[in-house]
Amino acid sequence: MSEPEEAGADLLRGVVANPRAGTAVLRRLLVPAGRPAWRGFGLRPLPADFVDLALDSAERGVRSAVAGNPWLADAHYLRLARDPVDLVAFRMVAGPSARLRPWPLPDEAVELVLLGTVPRETELLTRDEILSEVHTLGVLPNAFRRRMADHPEPELRRQVCPYIGALPPAQRAALLADPDPGVRAAAERATGPRHLTPEEWEQQIASDRARSYFYQVGALPPEVLAAALAERESLPALAGNPHLPPEAVRTLAADPDPDVRAAAARHPALTPESMAHLAADPDPGVRHRLAGHPALTPDLIHLLAADPDPMVAARAAADPTPRDPARGRVLDETTPRESPHGFRRIDFGIVDEPLDAPDPDWYLACAASPLLLVRRAAATCPHLDGPAVRRLAADEDETVRDLLALHHLGAPPALLLDAYLRHPEQRERLRMRPAFPRAGLPAGLARHADHQVRELAAADPEFDGDPEALLADPHRTVRLAAAANPRLGPERVAELLADPDLREGAAANPELGEERLHELLDEVLGARQTG
Repeated sequence: MSEPEEAGADLLRGVVANPRAGTAVLRRLLVPAGRPAWRGFGLRPLPADFVDLALDSAERGVRSAVAGNPWLADAHYLRLARDPVDLVAFRMVAGPSARLRPWPLPDEAVELVLLGTVPRETELLTRDEILSEVHTLGVLPNAFRRRMADHPEPELRRQVCPYIGALPPAQRAALLADPDPGVRAAAERATGPRHLTPEEWEQQIASDRARSYFYQVGALPPEVLAAALAERESLPALAGNPHLPPEAVRTLAADPDPDVRAAAARHPALTPESMAHLAADPDPGVRHRLAGHPALTPDLIHLLAADPDPMVAARAAADPTPRDPARGRVLDETTPRESPHGFRRIDFGIVDEPLDAPDPDWYLACAASPLLLVRRAAATCPHLDGPAVRRLAADEDETVRDLLALHHLGAPPALLLDAYLRHPEQRERLRMRPAFPRAGLPAGLARHADHQVRELAAADPEFDGDPEALLADPHRTVRLAAAANPRLGPERVAELLADPDLREGAAANPELGEERLHELLDEVLGARQTG
């Protein structure tokens, strides 16, 4: 790219990000020469009339960029779901920002993509590929999946069957008795064991991934199970297999490897004798896993609640009898103990309520609990009322406050900023929140070691430090944010527009009025048409 082309691209990227750029400015970027700006259509709120124009564009890249925008109206998402290009509709549902949206997409838009009933001019992905990506990327909210299980369209009920084990019991039963034979068959496949003959097993062992999968979920042929136990192959994975015979469970629960015993400590077929043995295990990781077993007896709960390991004691005391598996899963999600046997969705960037959500009253009671783990569980509920949110926002435990910031749209700005500072992996999500603080930030942020934190200070319109220091920051995103800060005077912004390093940020500065933005576009795209 030549120097004039680079300069033009910088200015286009700045103009599209400028909050003063309204429809009259933005519509000029829809031409092919405006391509460097198109990505910006997904990175800021857009005027509704401009979105209408963009969705009418013949350029797939324009519509695809808009499809990733989390601030659109429902009517626009419905238009995107009907886009003639499959990848545009797919990006709306499963694009890079899909898991970060503060608000869910309208059900009807998602249903159109999942059902595949909209005629498309292109099929760059097969329908099966689209469904596989959408269902495996963690982009569908669990509340939507629960509605899928009761949907009048059999195909949507069929698609939710792979998650049947995590659905509430009534929905599991309804899918297994569904009037549609295809749905019933899918539900039965998802709940029943996969039986393999020795010949079929031989076909699977060529793939390590397939072998590990069947160790975890398959009804293994007796000779295969015996060989795995004798050769000690993938025993932690095998120990979680719900279809093991009782003697294999007893063997694994007494294995010399604590990782294997920990994996077996949650097995549904554990006998009371094995539970009692594991409750006295010398490894606290094993006892911690057992402490969350849904069938733990009151005596063992009492015993483990007095365990010398505080993590074991907390997990046992947090879930008294009668135990509810839905509550147990929430507690597992919030336990801080690192374990190869735990799968915390939040560690994989998934911030959502569980499929089988506990009763809201349980969460409210948890918010007032003296038990720390229980308050952490409460903080993951997105439906808490105002008093509970205020109580948890003032909790002495920073993890409680951080979980509330990540899960509840009513979390106060100060909590969002604190969570931003402590959790770099969640920063994109937090910055999308309407309440995320952008002005009047602590002055010390400008000197923070992390460039993403200094960028906040550089963009703060009330920043009263030295803007020149931030304009010279070693990280370019900080320099660009400083160049876009409206506290810079018009003369300084004009100077920065001529700076090859900072012209993109200067073009995004709201000190530039609409007429000046048009003049910048005239320089890059040619004179605007009038009349």
